[in-house]
Amino acid sequence: AGASGAKGGPAAAAIPIPKLLASPSVWAIFVANFVNHWGYFIYLSWLPTYFNRQFSLDIAKSSIFSLLPWLVMAICSSLSGILADFLITRGMRVKTVRKVLQCSSFLGTAATLLIISHPVGNRLEIAVPLFMIALGVKALGQAGFVANMSDIAAQSAGKLFGLSNTIGSFAGILSVTISGYILEKTGSFTTVFQMTAAMYVAAALVWFLLCNDKSIPSE
Repeated sequence: AGASGAKGGPAAAAIPIPKLLASPSVWAIFVANFVNHWGYFIYLSWLPTYFNRQFSLDIAKSSIFSLLPWLVMAICSSLSGILADFLITRGMRVKTVRKVLQCSSFLGTAATLLIISHPVGNRLEIAVPLFMIALGVKALGQAGFVANMSDIAAQSAGKLFGLSNTIGSFAGILSVTISGYILEKTGSFTTVFQMTAAMYVAAALVWFLLCNDKSIPSE
């Protein structure tokens, strides 16, 4: 007898990996996850160093200021799901919700990084709120590319999440290594932030063009 779903019906067949890899919407998720993790690990690894170098703060104060953006991100991660559900119940198509939230996540974060890398953002009282905004807006992606995995491959979302996070992990390795090299050569975060902002913009374009909400057939 075949497997049964939670409600007694036949469970949907798992989607083979080659079938997943043949889908443009899956590659939109891969690109989004790569760029998302690229930025994520830069903030995670370098924010205390940024505040220490840029504003001559000691490690204790740098750590406190580095914590604030992550607190905002934690709150906004939950709010992003509430916002997505609200938009969907108001009649907005799921694909449109995913596009709006993910593009807002990438473009909003890119804008804050560009301001931070500009001389106008080279003040502690401006940089800290901007990083809080950056990670808060970044959290919209929880209801963007992350939720989209279940839209297009509900019966194989775990498999897709694993593949996507593998790519994201490589992004984290590369981002920390490359940004560290740039910092060693230039002594400045400007190039790191501007390069990351450019990647966010490119990823937003890819997401806008390739994101979909249609289920991938298993056969």
